[in-house]
Amino acid sequence: MPNSNNKNIKIGVSDFHGAYEEQALNAPASLEYVELKRTRNGSRILQSPIKGYFSKFDETDCDIIESVISPIYTNKPWVYSIACFQEALAFSFLGAPSPKFSRLLLMQYLFQRDNCKKIVFWSEAGKKTLASYGGITSGKVHEKSTVVYPAVRVSRLPRVKKSDSQTTFFFSGDFFRKGGVNVVDSFELLAQKHKNIKLIICSDVNIDFNTQNTKLKQTYLDKITHNPNIEFVGRVKRDVLINSILPKVDVLLLPTYNEAFGFAALEAMAFGIPVVATNPMALPEIISHENSGFLIDISEYDLEKMFKGYRVDCIPPDFNTSVTQQLIKYMETLISNPGLRRSMSEVSINIANEKFSFEQRNTKMREIYSQIID
Repeated sequence: MPNSNNKNIKIGVSDFHGAYEEQALNAPASLEYVELKRTRNGSRILQSPIKGYFSKFDETDCDIIESVISPIYTNKPWVYSIACFQEALAFSFLGAPSPKFSRLLLMQYLFQRDNCKKIVFWSEAGKKTLASYGGITSGKVHEKSTVVYPAVRVSRLPRVKKSDSQTTFFFSGDFFRKGGVNVVDSFELLAQKHKNIKLIICSDVNIDFNTQNTKLKQTYLDKITHNPNIEFVGRVKRDVLINSILPKVDVLLLPTYNEAFGFAALEAMAFGIPVVATNPMALPEIISHENSGFLIDISEYDLEKMFKGYRVDCIPPDFNTSVTQQLIKYMETLISNPGLRRSMSEVSINIANEKFSFEQRNTKMREIYSQIID
């Protein structure tokens, strides 16, 4: 295998989504990211809600494989890039109910193989799930595990001068799982007192309203469509989001019930947008409470027990009330204090520019790749 000191390292990426496209564009001269060509989409035996889980790829044109979210079976040196250990175990054997211990056996086998070089978690909270959720005690697997934060490009678009008299809130994604109920309820109540507020929702009716509770779904579709201060735009292309929507947003609302990392929060902060979010998993590592935004404390609730899987059919009343009340408090604080919005905007950009910069990620990943090659 080529020595990293005299040749660029070529990394074949299994899932070349938006974050890795950005990473490829901002890679240093010594690293080259390429999209692996998929030769088999998914697995007949290991079935998962994660698209392309355990696919096979043409591995000939790379030195190292970086497999994103889905693990991979290969004889090449590979790095596993993952938000949390739950993603690794999101599969069943032939679609049948499969006990966690049987799925763990397979993952431990893959991770203990010598060609699995690193398990790169995207946050400290994510790394902790190796033990807390996976129950893995193997020293060899823990030694391979590390944390490297994803990188985000700070927006270079001209800053839109926003009126202090109007506050535009923004929500996107899976409506029920990301806390859309709390967002709409909070906005309705605040709109009775504050006339110059607006809410933009980027969610698709057919994809993002993921529930079997038809009454719940219709109730919130009616609330959204009948409120003249809510702009319901559906899903939009990334260039529309970046060029047309985010520049006019004042605050991102993310009272999510389940979050592996929090890319929406990170991208908003790169635009100088303060974030009001709940505090599961990595979000406290992204958002600095009272400095770049606000965190709604839901640590007392067992989220995995209350919200299993991706569908939300029922929201416990005490949890719902607690999240909505805290959300209203923080939204009203930001409506009433444009100076605070501006200061949080600057802090958000600084965090994105430093803690989640391409420079810091490139330095850490280049060290990992170089150690593998050498």
